[in-house]
Amino acid sequence: MKKQMLSEKVLNGKQGKQFAYVLQCIEECSRATDEGKEFATDLEKIAFFFECFNSEFNYIQNRKRYPNLTDRIANYLQGLPSCFNIDYWNDEIEKIGKDWGYCQTEKKAEKFVSNWWCMIAYRIIQIANKVGYNLTNIY
Repeated sequence: MKKQMLSEKVLNGKQGKQFAYVLQCIEECSRATDEGKEFATDLEKIAFFFECFNSEFNYIQNRKRYPNLTDRIANYLQGLPSCFNIDYWNDEIEKIGKDWGYCQTEKKAEKFVSNWWCMIAYRIIQIANKVGYNLTNIY
């Protein structure tokens, strides 16, 4: 069985800030706050996200409309779900990109902003795999 928490090595790696951002978005979301949720592990955070995703968006019509899981999650995030406190203003996204070292030029900033939703969706899937969350019921 895989670890239920991301290792320091992963969090200090190339995408570490992105992984930390994703986990923070789940932990600080309004739904978790309203329900009094406290997460002991990263696995619990990811399980909470996918529980909300399944009940709110992952129905059969959307599985057909968005057969790719990354695209499906990205579209869900664009609806600003209450279980994920994501930044959505382009200026804020660009600031994050600069902090992460991706937006050194205007062209790179535009690319970062345009890829934002899919990148975050992909990081969610990567975290799920790293902490041992079973994605088979999601597809």
